[in-house]
Amino acid sequence: MAEEAVAIGPVPRFSAVDQRHWILRRLHSLTGILPIGAFLFFHIFENSYVTHGAANWWKESEFTRNLPFQVIIEAVALWIPISYHAIYGVVITMTAEPNVDAYPLERNLQYTLQRITGMLALAFILFHFFTTRGWFYLSGVETNYERMHAFMMNPVYLTAYIIGTLSCLYHLTNGLFTFCITWGITVGPRAQTLVNRACVVLFLAFSVMAVVTLLSFRAPA
Repeated sequence: MAEEAVAIGPVPRFSAVDQRHWILRRLHSLTGILPIGAFLFFHIFENSYVTHGAANWWKESEFTRNLPFQVIIEAVALWIPISYHAIYGVVITMTAEPNVDAYPLERNLQYTLQRITGMLALAFILFHFFTTRGWFYLSGVETNYERMHAFMMNPVYLTAYIIGTLSCLYHLTNGLFTFCITWGITVGPRAQTLVNRACVVLFLAFSVMAVVTLLSFRAPA
């Protein structure tokens, strides 16, 4: 018996530009989690030792201050990934067309907040770098407890640190949620909702830890 002919339409193909954009978006997603996100969680945890006193914080942070080939490690593991993630993130933000007004859904709001907190996080990271590690590269002076204490006693610095840190945390935790969607880890609506809620809890938990840590730097040495 002859097989019945089936009309098959043309198979859609991505253009070279679309393929490049697809790769760049996934690389952007990946660098936001590893290594940038992992370092943010570690950085907050490491600095939380200040809640046990200035001497304890200085002792526990000694490892990262005395890494061999420190500049090379920081450049490869942090500044190059952060630079790429920031530059491509700005491209995404400038070309995005949020539809919150037309469709006031939770995820549309999350998408818009992701773009806003991304820009705030970038500004804060630059500010934090040039007043801590950048200052060390230029002057050779470590940012010790006295320096951080002076920062946190200044209302402008304290406000900048709280807003900047919370922006970084929201951008990371919401980015972790979208990472799971982008990479096919959460496929169905139920799985996506559960991961979304888990990321909100993660944001709240680390936000409390971060704010308590920052306020702990206000204690006399």
